[in-house]
Amino acid sequence: MYHVRALTYTDFQSMQSDWQALLKRSDADPLFMSWPWQASWWEVWGSQLGLQLLLLAVYDSKDQLVALAPLYSNSRVTPVGWRINRLHVVGNAWKVGPTVRTEYIGFIADSRHKAGSLEALAGYLSGAVWDELILADVSRKVMDDLEPALDGQLDVSRLVRSESEGVVIDVTGDYSGWLVELGKSTRLKAYNRRNVFENALQGEWHSWTDADSFLERLNEFHQERWGKPCFDSHAVRFHRLLLARLSEGQQARLSVLASEGKVVSVLYDICAGNRMYNLQAGFAEDFHPKLSLGTLHLGYAIEQAFKDPAVVEYDLLAGAGKNTFYKSHFKGSVVRFTTVEYVRSPLLKLAYGARGYLPQGLVSSVNRFFRL
Repeated sequence: MYHVRALTYTDFQSMQSDWQALLKRSDADPLFMSWPWQASWWEVWGSQLGLQLLLLAVYDSKDQLVALAPLYSNSRVTPVGWRINRLHVVGNAWKVGPTVRTEYIGFIADSRHKAGSLEALAGYLSGAVWDELILADVSRKVMDDLEPALDGQLDVSRLVRSESEGVVIDVTGDYSGWLVELGKSTRLKAYNRRNVFENALQGEWHSWTDADSFLERLNEFHQERWGKPCFDSHAVRFHRLLLARLSEGQQARLSVLASEGKVVSVLYDICAGNRMYNLQAGFAEDFHPKLSLGTLHLGYAIEQAFKDPAVVEYDLLAGAGKNTFYKSHFKGSVVRFTTVEYVRSPLLKLAYGARGYLPQGLVSSVNRFFRL
C-alpha cells in the first residue's frame, strides 16, 4: 500500500507547499519540523558539515505524500580505520558539530496513515546501510510512535544519551489568574516591577520588525553577559533564512523593552500553529537594581500570548538559566526531551554493553576506539 522514495536536494528545495500541507495533517511540531526550519538548517549546515542527505518520502497507493523522514548520514572513522555510519534527523548534529538546537524532532506522518507509513519507513531503513540512528531532543510521544515500527523490522538496541527539560505555559485562561499562581518573587519580577520600569524609567514594550538589527542587538547583549555572541555567523544566516521563509500559520514575534528610547532587552519568539515558542532572549544585565529584565520581558510576552485567541501555549523550550532553572517558576507543564541512540551494528552493541562491566580507564579506551 505504501512505497518510499529517497528525494534529492532539488526536491527538498522545491517542496515547501507539499511539506507544509503534510505538516498540517500530522501531529509533528509546527515550527521545528516545518519546511522553513528544516530547509534553512540544511542549507546552512548540510555542506558546511559534509553531511549526506537522506530525505525519505512515503506515498500511498494513489501516490499521495503521507510521510516524510528528513534524515542525513554522517560517517566517522575509528583510529583503526573502521567506518561507523550514523543517521540523524535534519536539525541536530549530535557529536558532529555546533548548530542551532532543534527540539521536538521526529518524522512527519499524516495522522490517518501514521502506523502504515512509519512501518514503510522502517522497512526502507532495514535495507539501508547504517550502524546507528540518532534522535536528538525527541519527545516521549515520538519515541512511542516510532519504536514499534523499528522493533518490528529492525534489530536495534536503544540507548539514552542525554535528557533535558523545558516548560510549556497554558495561556488559554486569564492572565491575572496565572499571575496569582506565581510565587511572590516571580510575580514581582514578571509583573509588579512594571511600575518602576514604565513610570520611573520611562520604559515601554513594543514589537520590532527588522530582523537584521534585532539579531545584531541580541548578539551584543549575549557578548556583554556571556563573553560570546548568542549566534555565530552560521546561526545568524540560519535565522535570517528562517525569518524570511516563515509560512502560513507562522509569524515572527520580535519584541524589545526600551527605556528612554534605548533598547535594554530583546525577546525572540515565533508563533507556529497554536503555540508561541520562546527561542532566545538578551538584555542589559546590570540595567537597574530593582529589575530582572529577562523575567520582566517574559511577563509582557506571556501577557500578549494570553491576549491572542489563536495561541494556546507559550513554550519556554529546553535549557536552564545562568544560575537556576528559572523556567520552573512560571507555573507551566514540564516537557522532557531525550537524545536516544538506536544501535544496529552488532559490534557496537557489544562495545556499548561491555562498557558497563569495565573499569573507568578501559571505558575511556573503548570510547576513544569507537569514538562513542
